Amino acid sequence: MVQAVKLSEVSNRKRRVDENEPSEESDINVSSTDSENDSDDDDDDDGGKQIVNVDFDFFNGNPEVDFHAFKNLLRQLLGPQESSRVQISQLADLMLQSPTTTIKTDGQESDPYCFLSFINYKEHRDSDYAQYLRKAEPKLAAFLQSIDSNQTKSCALVISERLINMPAEVMPPLYKITLEDVTNTLGDDKKYDFYIILSRKYEVNFDVDSDDEEDTSARSKKRVKQAEIDYFHPEDRYLEKHAKIKCESQSKGGIISSYMVVDHQGLVDSINELEQEIASWK
Repeated sequence: MVQAVKLSEVSNRKRRVDENEPSEESDINVSSTDSENDSDDDDDDDGGKQIVNVDFDFFNGNPEVDFHAFKNLLRQLLGPQESSRVQISQLADLMLQSPTTTIKTDGQESDPYCFLSFINYKEHRDSDYAQYLRKAEPKLAAFLQSIDSNQTKSCALVISERLINMPAEVMPPLYKITLEDVTNTLGDDKKYDFYIILSRKYEVNFDVDSDDEEDTSARSKKRVKQAEIDYFHPEDRYLEKHAKIKCESQSKGGIISSYMVVDHQGLVDSINELEQEIASWK
């Protein structure tokens, strides 16, 4: 089933559900690159800055189109070392069987620039990815064991990735749309109790001056390495704030794998707080 919506209209319009209804064309203004004269005029008017208007459409995952794009984005999310330990093709198939929303700019048949997927852990506990999570971190293994032994508690494995230049503004509506699909899939207005969210951070090393305490006669300066950790995804700052469990891998090539366990209210609060921050940017 095809479902689409414009980002600018997400607050007051449901996604299109009629597969035969034509999709609106993406409004990408590339006229400034068509003519050198036009480009020169634009440079004079705005100091060389160019504005490209893009309409983002939200679609359900499409097995006929999205499989290979999912694999590429999963490799980006997991990194070269971790992705070799996960069956990427099986995970992409699993996402396409689960509530998954993609963002595209050129219709349903184009490649997704972003995805968000919620996989039912108990239904797929024997999948390669679920087994990988149980081995990845002792804290995750203990948590998942508690979920397995509790018949009343549910858990979703949340996987989300996007191209690096995708704006954070797409994330609140992306989460809201996909959570609505999750509720429809579970039925009876049900929600997952917990979410295990895979993400990543990056490490930036820089030199700072430091006093050499060993030289008491003439304190000398030396350069020492310090590291600063930051988020690839702005929403992770809020998800981590509300996380019940947080796990991080050792830095490998400056990339740190991150796992967070968030309950449903924590997830909702995180997205609302991100939305409030985004509103302050305007």
